[in-house]
Amino acid sequence: MSQQSTMLAAFIPQVPPQYQAIAIVIAGFVANFVVFGIGFTFGVFQEFYTSDKGPLVNTSHAVVSMIGTTATATTYCCAIFFNTAMNYLKSPQVVMFIGAMLMSLGLLAASFCQADNAYQFILSQGLLFGIGASFTYIPPVVCAPPFFTRHRGVALGILFSGTGAGALVLGPITRTLISHLGWRWSLRILAFISIVMTGGSSVLVNQHSSLQSANPTSSLKKVFDVRLMSVDPISLYTQLFAGFFQSAGYLISLNYMSTYGETLGFSATQGTVFIAVNNGINATFKVILGFLADRYIGRLNMIIICNLMSTLCVLVFWLISLRGTFIAFVVLYGVFSGAIISLLPTCLSEIFGIKNYKSMSGLMYFFRGIGNFLGSPIAGLLISTGGLPTDHQNCIIYNGCLLAVSTFLLALLKVRVRKTVEEEE
Repeated sequence: MSQQSTMLAAFIPQVPPQYQAIAIVIAGFVANFVVFGIGFTFGVFQEFYTSDKGPLVNTSHAVVSMIGTTATATTYCCAIFFNTAMNYLKSPQVVMFIGAMLMSLGLLAASFCQADNAYQFILSQGLLFGIGASFTYIPPVVCAPPFFTRHRGVALGILFSGTGAGALVLGPITRTLISHLGWRWSLRILAFISIVMTGGSSVLVNQHSSLQSANPTSSLKKVFDVRLMSVDPISLYTQLFAGFFQSAGYLISLNYMSTYGETLGFSATQGTVFIAVNNGINATFKVILGFLADRYIGRLNMIIICNLMSTLCVLVFWLISLRGTFIAFVVLYGVFSGAIISLLPTCLSEIFGIKNYKSMSGLMYFFRGIGNFLGSPIAGLLISTGGLPTDHQNCIIYNGCLLAVSTFLLALLKVRVRKTVEEEE
């Protein structure tokens, strides 16, 4: 397997060294655009699947939502196997290309699912898509930070802005495709878009020399036994659980933004616009706040500020059942929430060092994946069915508490890092 993958890697065009940094940002943007552009707009499919014309009309919303939850959570969880994949496949380009094929295959397989068989959708559009999405998404995310030092926050902001841009663009496209061509051909077209865009951009991914020398053994022991990593264990677990709680709360507002808007008297179309506006602002401010983090505030400081502001947005603006405060929430949550994601890799490499960065990334995204399973599904159970804004109150408080705990843990991490630096001095 290793010899065959090495031969395959030899046929992949190599990016000239002077362009590798730019190329990997482009590859990461495209990967985020496709992976989360499709993943975060699953609500469009869910809305149709459970409609009178949908294939899962007799299935509960909670079960149907597991398709999207499985896809997103698996995308994060399988990141822990990236190091092992690199040991067998040797090239991040090969890993990303195979991921692109699996992701597209998942969408294609879903287009042949039978009606009223939710498990088939969960296995294809959920699990298989998520596995492929993980190996498509992780290579540029893991390989990009070492190419940048001073402008790392801006570079990662551009890379992760593909998430908001993808949801902004692919959401309306998906809705149009379903309306005109049906859900089966919509999935097939998205599969084609996925393999062309992510498979083509995989040639742009390269590994920095600092990561090449830090490749772990093929054993999973290096990944799961954190004692083998030369990092402060308290800082490690604080960071991991901060990511866990942040991930659990991050998507709740996006998943229920449209339905909550309808309880305030907004139409379903306006609810879609709110999600699009939120994603557009999210993408823009990932870059802006990344620049401010690089130049003036500091990356860990910025991620703490953004986490705190996201918490306040939920508990202040979303919790108040008024149309005006809800619109303010849509805008402000878009401003602050995105930087939490884009600045995460910069903080990992900065705090734990490049030699531990790959293993740390796998662990962090694994914890984020588990958090996804405990976020929106539980939030959905807390929503009453009376059609009133107050029906979401428990869900909103749950969301705010998750983000508040994450903020507290990040603040503890800041104190721990400062203490460690002072002791070394």
